[in-house]
Amino acid sequence: MFSSFAGTLPDAAAGRCKAKGSGKGKANGQDASSSPPDAPRSKRIQVTRACDSCRVHRSKCDNNQPCSNCDHRGERCSNDGSSDIRTMPSAIREIQRLRSHVYDLEQQLQQHRDTVTASLATPPVSFAPSPASIATKLDPRNERGGPKKYWEGIYTSTAQCQQTQYYGPASSFYYIGRMSSHLAIALQQPHADHHMQPNSASRTFATPTSPQRGSLDDVPVTPDGPTAADTLTGTQEDYFLDLFWQSYHCVLQIIDEAEFREHYKSLWVAPGKSRKPSALVDIVLALCMQYGVAFVPRSGATTQTQVDVDGNDATIAGRWLYRRSQTLLSAELESPSIMTLQCHILAVYYLCNASFQNMAHSTLAVAIRTAQILGLHLEPPESMPRKTKELRKRLWWTLFTVESKTCMKLGRPMSAQISEATCSLPADDHELALLSRSSCASSEDNVTWHTYSLQNTKLILAAHTVYLAFHDRCAEVLAATDGTTLYGDAQALETCAQFLSTGMEGLHSWRHGVPNGLKTRRKAAGKPLSTDKSPLDLELYAPAWLQRQRLLLELLYHNLSMNLYRPFITFSTVPSSSSGLQLAQGHAIACVDHAIAITEMMHQILTERDMLRGWHEAFQWQWNATLSLIGYTLAYPLAPSTPSARRAIDSAIDVFETFGRNFAIAASAANVTRDLVFKADVLIFRASGNGIVTPTTPSSSEVGGLQANAGVDYTGQGAMFQVDMEPSGMFQNPLSGMDMAFTVDSFNSFEPMLAGGSNMANLWNFSPD
Repeated sequence: MFSSFAGTLPDAAAGRCKAKGSGKGKANGQDASSSPPDAPRSKRIQVTRACDSCRVHRSKCDNNQPCSNCDHRGERCSNDGSSDIRTMPSAIREIQRLRSHVYDLEQQLQQHRDTVTASLATPPVSFAPSPASIATKLDPRNERGGPKKYWEGIYTSTAQCQQTQYYGPASSFYYIGRMSSHLAIALQQPHADHHMQPNSASRTFATPTSPQRGSLDDVPVTPDGPTAADTLTGTQEDYFLDLFWQSYHCVLQIIDEAEFREHYKSLWVAPGKSRKPSALVDIVLALCMQYGVAFVPRSGATTQTQVDVDGNDATIAGRWLYRRSQTLLSAELESPSIMTLQCHILAVYYLCNASFQNMAHSTLAVAIRTAQILGLHLEPPESMPRKTKELRKRLWWTLFTVESKTCMKLGRPMSAQISEATCSLPADDHELALLSRSSCASSEDNVTWHTYSLQNTKLILAAHTVYLAFHDRCAEVLAATDGTTLYGDAQALETCAQFLSTGMEGLHSWRHGVPNGLKTRRKAAGKPLSTDKSPLDLELYAPAWLQRQRLLLELLYHNLSMNLYRPFITFSTVPSSSSGLQLAQGHAIACVDHAIAITEMMHQILTERDMLRGWHEAFQWQWNATLSLIGYTLAYPLAPSTPSARRAIDSAIDVFETFGRNFAIAASAANVTRDLVFKADVLIFRASGNGIVTPTTPSSSEVGGLQANAGVDYTGQGAMFQVDMEPSGMFQNPLSGMDMAFTVDSFNSFEPMLAGGSNMANLWNFSPD
């Protein structure tokens, strides 16, 4: 039965058997030579000392380093004797050695404790630190590398009251001040800043709820909010709430639609009765009344009165609902909720639309503190449902993006510090979109209605990073040159321009990472999110929410890029030759290209569609772009890009007239633009007649560098501009001919207007007094 196992011994075992047999033969006196000779055996590799790991595993080691066993096990191959303790006596000796070492350390620790105790028992030596040393230690600027000389802003009045407010160098008000100073010199007549600002509600009303030309003290405080004449019916409220889901909800994703509808339904306690007050419902209705009333043309408005902001203007529609919402929120300051924060964010939008920028900035500070009280800046707990966690994330990052846009627009510091937040970015997958709102689930190219929120956050983060780094770099340059503005030093301006060229790569990376489904296609093989001036290809059958997201995202991108490039539009003749300002001049061209892109997009959209009619932020972007176009035309009247900028200004006036049929600030902006473009045409005529500006052609390497750094195509614009330093025409003795009313105090100058006038900027610095 065992025959099947015959001859199956392994080779090694068979060898051992043969060896034993041969040994027995010799012992019995047999001749070993009589047996057949065995095959020669391979010589065993001798290992001087096995490695530590092989000795522990009791495995055969080789001479390789590392050995094959350690390499296979992924262990460290060493031969330092760290594993020599292989016997019980050796282990006992090692334990005794370690115990002795621990005892010595404990004795040293006890001696140190005795020394500290004795020192505390003795009276401390009194000393009086100098006030200078205390001030140095407590100076918060030392945490940022010491004192810095930041770029000075402007103090100007932008509201009904004559009290001045501060706006930083990135703000449009600072830019308006620079243009005003330039026009005052070029036209030899005073030019007040407020003449370059359109008539807004903030210049007519002290607050959104105060009487015209009155103050808040003139309005009786009523806790119930609007009077019976101002109260909306249930049908009217349904109309305006539907507008919210069609408009703001797709771009301001901070409210759960199902939960809001349930909350709104609970406010109607009995048929025939008015609903109970709700801060959230009131502010949503106020915001949608702003948007909805803007669709209605103003009746009875004449050419003279259409620029006047009155109590019926669309920008302050629903103001009594706004006031009641704020009254109700005052009772929630100590115990805020998610709904409280939602109200604050919507109130910021309402105030920005009504041009109450400083009130919006103050409300943002309250919203930031409310979010921190609720812990939204931290990662949501894992125990929360996913829908709730993602809503908290969207709330925090929406608040962050709103504050970033506002602070960059006004040139002021932020309240929300990104370094103190651990909340991750919101998700945008299909499963979450179905949980949040099934009617706007998804689109092509893996785009859901939440993708806009994610990409909008990434865009603001990229732009804010560039903004902070650029202004920190400007502060370093100003500290090194002991200046207050960059415009008196050509080398400092070019240094900052070179830094911005590198920083803008972050925005370019964001542009390339946007999904195709969230980009508006172009006709004539144009590229989305570019400045190639190609017309939009507005899809006829794309969902309205998706088209609005695409357009608003691209307009925001152009607006942010334009603002970052705009400081390099210079109105001065700097003392040094402008031939070394290739990067700075390239950034000025990039700024005007983004402004043209905004204007052409707005003009086409308002002509072909109505999805942005009544959208107040779009109007503000257009006004900001128009300021850039006008400033560029004033600064470079004969530059190659000036004709395109001049044509875009005419398109901007058409945009303002379209908006002006619905709210007065747009009609006023059209009038302001006409006045400024007339003055720009005068300067263009003078410049072309006197030859003040002469083009110089840069080398191909310089143009290539501009294209790479600025991210725009300068083909066909190969002329950089150089200011002729010879006095002629309008720059001959610009102070001559001014009457005594035109004094130095009339200026808020930011740039030296004359060659070699390094002290002129100090003479004309705007005083906060």
